[in-house]
Formats: sequence, C-alpha cells, structure tokens
Amino acid sequence: MHRRIDDPDVLPPQVARHSVAVDLHDEAHDLDSLFAGVVLPEASRGAMRKRRIEVLAGRWCAREAMRALGSPHADAPVPADAARAPVWPDGLVGSITHTQGFASAAVAEAAVVRSLGIDTEQRFTLERARRLDEYLAHPGEVAALVRGGGLDEDEAATLVFSAKESVFKCLHPFVRRFFGFHAARVVRAEGRRFVLRLTEGLTAEFVDGYELHGRYAVAGEHVHTAVTLPWRPPGDGW
Repeated sequence: MHRRIDDPDVLPPQVARHSVAVDLHDEAHDLDSLFAGVVLPEASRGAMRKRRIEVLAGRWCAREAMRALGSPHADAPVPADAARAPVWPDGLVGSITHTQGFASAAVAEAAVVRSLGIDTEQRFTLERARRLDEYLAHPGEVAALVRGGGLDEDEAATLVFSAKESVFKCLHPFVRRFFGFHAARVVRAEGRRFVLRLTEGLTAEFVDGYELHGRYAVAGEHVHTAVTLPWRPPGDGW
C-alpha cells in the first residue's frame, strides 16, 4: 500500500514532484491492483517483490508528477535504458528516487529545464559514515561540511553521498557512462543549498572545475537532495 506524503522542498517551482510512502512488505495485495496502469520496466520484471514495489512506486510517482505538470504524455510508460535510467516522454526531463519505503519523482518541461536529478537517502549511522568516507568523499570533504555547514558528521556524509547521486542522475543524459563519487566534490553546503564541483572532465561541456548547484533538506531519518540544470545561470528562482 502507498500513500501520498509531502514533497521535500528542494526543487524550483518549474518542476513538478510527487512523493509517496510505500509498504515494501505488503503481501496482501496484487501489484497490478496497487499500481494500476503503471508499467514495470522490462529490466525489473525478474526482480524480488520488494524491488518491484520500489520501482513501481517510483513510476507511479512519475505518472502523478507528469499529470501535475499537465503533460499530455502523463499516462505514457517510463521505460529504462541500458543503465536502468528512466526514459522520459519527448519534451520532458525528470528523475526518480526510492529508498526504504520512500519513493518520489520529479519532472519538468525540457524547454524550461535542461536536466535534473533527485535523490533521497536514509541518514547514515556514524559508523557507516566513517566506513564509507574514503569511498565516497575526497580527503577532508565531509569534515569541511561539518565545520562550514553546521551539519553532524553523519548528516554531512549522507549529504555528500546523496548530492553525488543527484548529480549523476542529472548529468547522465549528457555523459552516458558511469562516473564515480570521486569525479565530484561538494565544496559548500549552507542555507539548504550546496555547490558541487567536478574534479575530472566528463564531456566537452562538463569539464574539470565545472560547478553545479543544488538544494538539500534533512527531514527525520532522510536526507533529500536535488540538482537542477537550467538553461540559464542559477538565480533566486532556482
């Protein structure tokens, strides 16, 4: 079973979003009845039930976000590409995230927004944050956010992880290949905004030193991030 919940406040008004809380352990309902009209991508059809629920919930949110945007393609399926990234109907850009009973999707008109990425992570434990620090962050990256952003160590590590996931999703349509956590560095986080700088060149446009701007929110056990790539330099409306 799933129910509508408040959307994290991390996106500009040009983007439509829909979020739900979902019971990943629901065994009483058929998935077709829980997510009527939503098509499961081919790559997920052999997955465990819990994973199929997550993917279906994300696609449900995608449909509702497209409806909120007023898109004529709102009921079109959202398949996955070879990298399992969502393939949006013509004229739209978007992103989907799901974790531990939370699912959400955000969409915008491609004429208004070049690309976007959203991510939600369950807040790391301090033990996990320290264990993953070297894997996901540059030396001193998390510590700098603790000092400069007023975040706890676990919040800062979760933010770094989530922000880089959002950037990966945002840049995937242009880069079209995998790039790791060390390809970028969160250089500043304050006032619910962050700046992330690429530390290696990914394309002719997204070169070493390129900066992307995002927003974050810490709510209960979750850290939410979003990166939006506008057609113009970011300002107050972004």
